[in-house]
Amino acid sequence: MAAAGWFTMSVHALAVLAQHKEGYSSQYVAGSVNTHAVFLRRVLKRLVEVGIVETREGRDGGYRLARPAESITLADVYEALQPEPAIAPSPAEPNPACPVGAGIPDVMGGIAAEAEAALVAALKQHTIAQVSQQAAAAALARGGG
Repeated sequence: MAAAGWFTMSVHALAVLAQHKEGYSSQYVAGSVNTHAVFLRRVLKRLVEVGIVETREGRDGGYRLARPAESITLADVYEALQPEPAIAPSPAEPNPACPVGAGIPDVMGGIAAEAEAALVAALKQHTIAQVSQQAAAAALARGGG
């Protein structure tokens, strides 16, 4: 299970990798994300395991996308990281003798499933290629990059 913020950090790293077909070193990507390369490698490990990213060994090693950025949706990344659901169940066990407590897990479970499905559907509308292009354009417009 991924830690909070790993989704956004992973999308950032993939957007960087989308800029160059041969990819980049973990040092380079970590510099863009503004994190330590060792931590970045931890973040990208799951994306390697599911085939979104490939590693390159050797002196010129690093990471590159395993398939075209146009074919990688943000939903692919989200699902690969298996984050906590957007609406997690209550850590407290509701009172089954209470008329509300007895039914709240079912009601909230349905709402949570609906919200999660809507989130995944929205993420399917965006690709890593789009994010990479839009981020580069936004940086250019701000005078950065």
